[in-house]
Amino acid sequence: MPNPQSKSPGMSWQERVLDRIKPQPAPPHAPTPPPVDRTNWEHSVDVHKVETLTVHDVGLIVFQEMKSHADSDRANESLSSAREKVAHAVINADNKYGRKRERLAGTAPAVEPTAREWQNPHNRAAYDSSIEAARNAYLRLDDPTHGATHFRFRPTPDRSNFTFQGGTREGLPLKTQSGPFVNSFLKGDVHSRQVWVDTYGP
Repeated sequence: MPNPQSKSPGMSWQERVLDRIKPQPAPPHAPTPPPVDRTNWEHSVDVHKVETLTVHDVGLIVFQEMKSHADSDRANESLSSAREKVAHAVINADNKYGRKRERLAGTAPAVEPTAREWQNPHNRAAYDSSIEAARNAYLRLDDPTHGATHFRFRPTPDRSNFTFQGGTREGLPLKTQSGPFVNSFLKGDVHSRQVWVDTYGP
């Protein structure tokens, strides 16, 4: 007959306590997820339609409008941020006006750069920045322009309302103002080496 006072087989209670408090082996590493094919992801965003424009179209408009602009140490934000605000305004106008957008909030056409433009490193960088600005504006949950539908470029930091043909007498109030940036195209509306990028909306 076994003695009840004898030790039971296996670990003693002291050994069991020590086993509980001793460092345990780390859990196995989670497998590394497969890399995202950024090219495919970017293309899938670019072909999304806002209303009449695709996201890529918006980027092309931003490029054509702002390819002559460059960053400046004097600016209140980066040129890429200003491009994103312009992209928001184009998207908002397309959502609001649809096929009437070109008449009510006209912009440069959504055309690809020419072969000659592609040879210029500045234009290549401006193109990449503009297309990225359109993607970011389309995917962003908040709108830093608070619903702006129009934009224009000014040689001074004028903050007056934007009046235009077909608009109201009082015009549209300023929503955002970025700049001053460097301007290299002096034959357009801005005959100045510095330019501010303004957005307007109801």
